[in-house]
Amino acid sequence: MKLIIETAANGWLIRKEPDEIDDRSELHVFSHGDDFDDTAEVNAFARVLWCLNDLIGPSTSRYSKARVYVEVKPGDKHEDYKDEDQ
Repeated sequence: MKLIIETAANGWLIRKEPDEIDDRSELHVFSHGDDFDDTAEVNAFARVLWCLNDLIGPSTSRYSKARVYVEVKPGDKHEDYKDEDQ
């Protein structure tokens, strides 16, 4: 499988090219909108990472011993940050 990841003015594109196993092409679009908003941009990029995990990541379930997680959290200096180790 060949994936092409491109940046756009307001997000990202993932193109899946057809191959000998699957002759379908796919286009996944992740937009954070035209207004600059840190939260929207971060959430859109998290969706990019989830898509990559779905397309090429390991096959896991809720019962798997190990899974890949993508999380959006506040920065450690932001007022909403909570240290989960304490």
